[in-house]
Amino acid sequence: MIKLLPVKLVTIVALDSLSERIVTDIKACGSKGYTISSVEGEGMEGKHFTDWEGRNVRIDTLVKEDVAHKIMQVLADKYFERYSVIAFVTDAQVMRTDKF
Repeated sequence: MIKLLPVKLVTIVALDSLSERIVTDIKACGSKGYTISSVEGEGMEGKHFTDWEGRNVRIDTLVKEDVAHKIMQVLADKYFERYSVIAFVTDAQVMRTDKF
């Protein structure tokens, strides 16, 4: 029987131009890896219609709970006030916790 262990999935949606900075910050918080995907959508600020405005990316990282809290604090301190960044944390389960 497989055993699944709890971790947190931190998802960040931001302009592509911020992705390198955000990745540096999440790694400094203790993230061991991440996935970046190009995304599009619409929210309170409406939809981006041109490349000039910049493309959005989604950055996902699976981390332990304490690392998730650190990441969210860094995002709140450095990005939320200045940029259109959205972040949320969800529960996830993995088989190999040593990877996260």
